[in-house]
Amino acid sequence: MSALTLFRLAPVAAAVAVMLSACASFSGIEPQSRAISAADVSLVSASSIQWPQAQWWTSYNDPVLSELIAQALVQNPGIKLAQARLAKVSALTGAVQAGSLPRVDLDLKSSWERFTENGLVPPPLAGTTTTNNSLIVNATYEIDFWDRNRAALEAALSVEKAAQAEIESARLLIAASIAKSYFSVARAMEQKKILQNTLDQRGQLLSLTRQRVDAGMDSKQALYLSEAVIPAIRAEMIAQDEQLALSRHALAALLGQGPEATSTVTAGFPALAGSVLPDAIPADLIGRRADISAARERVNAAGKQIKVAQTEFYPNVNLRAFAGLTSLGVSNWLSSGSRDYGVGPAISLPLFDGGRLRANLRGKDADYDAALESYNQTLIEAVRDVADQISSLRALALQEKQQAAMQSNADVLYQVEQQREQEGLVSKLSVLNAQSAVFMQRRAAVELQARALDLTINLNRALGGGFNDSASSGALSLTRSTDKNP
Repeated sequence: MSALTLFRLAPVAAAVAVMLSACASFSGIEPQSRAISAADVSLVSASSIQWPQAQWWTSYNDPVLSELIAQALVQNPGIKLAQARLAKVSALTGAVQAGSLPRVDLDLKSSWERFTENGLVPPPLAGTTTTNNSLIVNATYEIDFWDRNRAALEAALSVEKAAQAEIESARLLIAASIAKSYFSVARAMEQKKILQNTLDQRGQLLSLTRQRVDAGMDSKQALYLSEAVIPAIRAEMIAQDEQLALSRHALAALLGQGPEATSTVTAGFPALAGSVLPDAIPADLIGRRADISAARERVNAAGKQIKVAQTEFYPNVNLRAFAGLTSLGVSNWLSSGSRDYGVGPAISLPLFDGGRLRANLRGKDADYDAALESYNQTLIEAVRDVADQISSLRALALQEKQQAAMQSNADVLYQVEQQREQEGLVSKLSVLNAQSAVFMQRRAAVELQARALDLTINLNRALGGGFNDSASSGALSLTRSTDKNP
């Protein structure tokens, strides 16, 4: 029978095997979870929103911050770890892809041996000693009737895409953490400047109070109160020094360096441009966050693994061929008479396996359910994350408006007291007391500025930080096997 005839008979043999494999059925086994829809989490199909750019931090116009983030995106161990995971996943994908291609091996053997006189080797070789030589090329190819190899490859590619998305997610988190720590440095430095001015001002106030007590114009109680404020301000300055050091240490750790690497970093507050906050969260958010994209790809991979598990219920058909030279003794090894070759199909048919295949398929279904619920949770948390930042920014805008009014009133009162002092209507003590209110409002303004920067960073992160997976934009794009028994 020719090799071509055997190849043509392979599909027929497979069809017969399929009928015989009816006893190995996966009917009644399927995933139970359901992907949440955009409507379930109140996403709208269209909404005006300003999506972050890929390098969103450049909007702060701070070259020091940009340089720190650039260094961290190269040096941070977390990103290097994610890249190592991607390299491993890519290697596994290559191995899966290789499984769908023909395999060719070269087998060379030469052994010196004595053939028994009471075995299968007939005289005159029986009882003699010679070499047994073999040079064979073996070729195997799995005929993928049921798309098993393709499903396995698609699953591996989805896992690889998930790993790529996880790198982008790690990069976003690192950039956001750098920006937060950097502006925490700015906050501590601004607060320390105001505290130093307050300390100087309080020193003047204490000196004037002491003069008034000495002149009998004020009680010692007022002196004690003035003296008590000084150590309190110094304690706050120490706390700001601590916060400054901790923020610099955080920056150094994010850069993958020691604490001293950022000991001289200085920072200031940038001017924030106003932005229009959306009234609703658009469905495009699904394709704008790397963590959602990674979770979606893992669901797709789990769905393809169900397909792989289902194909194990079907017969496995391989086409095998070999050709080479074999001989006893070296003299005739390379002669035409030593030719050895063959070709034919090999069919593996599951009949009774004690429930192993069904148990394996149930496990793959459970993996799919777990991946899908993880996706659902990731999407819910992402929507909540964006909603939280928008609500906080709106509340902050109202707080800033009220604080601006209080600061304006404090500035006006301070100016009035200065003018009244020039006219001799009040003492320097009244002016210094009014100035204390100004410093207090400046400290409050710094806190609100720091809060605004923190929230804008959070919003950029929540909106994906410039990531855009167009394949899933505005849609869940989940896949799973729906195959039934043949």
